[in-house]
Amino acid sequence: MTSSFPCPLLSSSAISVDDADLRIVYSPGWTTGGRIGFECEGTTHVASRSMNSTAIFTFEGIGVEVFGTVGTGESPTSTYQVDDLSNSQFEFVFPVLNLQNNYRVPFYRSPSLEPGNHTLTIMVLPEATTAGQFYLDYIIYNPIPTFTLPSPAATIIGSTYSTLSTCTAGTTPYPSSVPVPAIAGGVVGSIAGVVVGMILTFALLRKIRIRFWRKFTGIPAKYKH
Repeated sequence: MTSSFPCPLLSSSAISVDDADLRIVYSPGWTTGGRIGFECEGTTHVASRSMNSTAIFTFEGIGVEVFGTVGTGESPTSTYQVDDLSNSQFEFVFPVLNLQNNYRVPFYRSPSLEPGNHTLTIMVLPEATTAGQFYLDYIIYNPIPTFTLPSPAATIIGSTYSTLSTCTAGTTPYPSSVPVPAIAGGVVGSIAGVVVGMILTFALLRKIRIRFWRKFTGIPAKYKH
């Protein structure tokens, strides 16, 4: 027995949903069909020819696409709407000679959507099926991309380390040690100051003594023996 055509194997940025998936909610009147070896998982859902047919799919993501089958000589018309956006109509354009079924035909592709929950509504009117049967095969949607963020603790520690490194590389207001030449210079300066002070004090006292001697003796100090 021929195995069924597998649904597209896509990356984490695109996920396929077969027509038989319970996440797709069909209105009354749809029937099941499919051809093993040609359609995704060998199944399709076929729209009613006597009443409005709707299929609703809710997803969390940023985009969605719809794929189906168009039979020989058939050209069904269907409409697609995501949330409150303007609806889009699809009508298959046949090649010059269409002598075989057309599988995995792209029926619809949404514009880029805001990240979040969205609802896709597929509608097929009875008069649209007079031009051919509508076969829904599978849906592909693009989930919200995930990004790996750095740990908050690691960010804080890294920032603190960077700040400390910057301070260390700059001017340190309080040096951890004083150079030896600076200490020696301070000591020598202090001693010189004391000596100068003593000389000035001695000169001042000598001058006062001479004035005192002249005042009470009337003899110049230089003639004292």
